[in-house]
Amino acid sequence: QGLILRHRGMVQESLALFNLASAINPANVNNLKQVGRCLFLLGRHKAAMEVFDEAMRVGGKDAEDWELWHNKGLCLTYLRKTEDAKEAFSRANAIQRHDCTFMQLGQLLTQEEDYEAAIDTYLEALEFSPENPDMLTTIGLLYLRMGENYKAF
Repeated sequence: QGLILRHRGMVQESLALFNLASAINPANVNNLKQVGRCLFLLGRHKAAMEVFDEAMRVGGKDAEDWELWHNKGLCLTYLRKTEDAKEAFSRANAIQRHDCTFMQLGQLLTQEEDYEAAIDTYLEALEFSPENPDMLTTIGLLYLRMGENYKAF
């Protein structure tokens, strides 16, 4: 029910249902993830990060969850804690590699104007997902920014 409401854009109502589910079963990591996701979508990034931290504590061994680390990285990005966000995205990729995590990490590095590290991140992502047009385009644009036109194409 909570997922359906959130999908329909009723995030506040979805949050209420997931909070209720978490109150009934506080050790359920999936419920906590959904609470954190709703808080993130509502722009309550600090609260969302606290929920993701709680899910990691509750989860124990299961805390090595790509989704938790990725979402924590998103929250840290919005809180302008870029070093912590980069670490969270790196931990997420160490658990399970995903295009969206590589893209977020690459964007952070690009914002810091660390173009070489950004290109390295995107090239690593291409090993995992060689046909991703967004990655290929982004790498080309970064090479152009660095003045290495011959590598861009």
